[in-house]
Amino acid sequence: MQFTTTPSQWSQVLRGPYLVEQLQQRLTEWGPSLFGFSLVKVDPLSEALSLASSRLQQSVQLNQHQHDGADLLGAATAMPFAPNSVDACLLAHVLDYNEHRHDILREAEITLRDDGWLIITGFNPYSCAGLLSLVPGINKKLPSWRQMLAPGRLEDWLRLLGFEVMQRDYFGFTGLLEIPMLGAVRRRLYPHYCPSLASVYVILARKRRYPLTPLRSRPPVRARLQPSMACQRHPHQPARRDQAE
Repeated sequence: MQFTTTPSQWSQVLRGPYLVEQLQQRLTEWGPSLFGFSLVKVDPLSEALSLASSRLQQSVQLNQHQHDGADLLGAATAMPFAPNSVDACLLAHVLDYNEHRHDILREAEITLRDDGWLIITGFNPYSCAGLLSLVPGINKKLPSWRQMLAPGRLEDWLRLLGFEVMQRDYFGFTGLLEIPMLGAVRRRLYPHYCPSLASVYVILARKRRYPLTPLRSRPPVRARLQPSMACQRHPHQPARRDQAE
């Protein structure tokens, strides 16, 4: 399967300005809980998002292709960082446009410090966005249906890699189309009753490493003596015969 090229700006994505606005609201709300020194943003869509509300001190832009504004150029499957050296990583729709999604997650797990943060956004294939990706003309601004990664499957991958999902949110309940009447109903009902039908999701996960505590070897338990009746015949006393004899 040939994957669509990663967009260089949000205007190339269907309703890109709306998505940036919604994502920025979530990141601003979650920002105060993020702390550390270094933040890595992967690809241009991540660069447009800000984590100024966080306590992260430095931001580094990593692009997989040549674009203006990149600090580093390299593959997301082999990031140019030492293991356990990054405090947070932002992947804005990176997995939607890359064939080696699991390798990218594995590389992020290696690069992040213990208790480091991973933020992922993506399109939900089981939503109106998935259907729109099959419509000629519109599909040019969306990844193909096969490229989209369902949030449930992504969370399973994260747990297998040792991440704990801390926050999740969904938006785009109108299918990324401007339908005033239908959109108002969906925005009011869908977040409460069927959030999994949203077109876009954002997940905040944290890398967990629990130290292994060796168990102390216990001394072998000796069998306890059980009290019982002792029956012993006197050595000089003749054996008693049965009266019947």
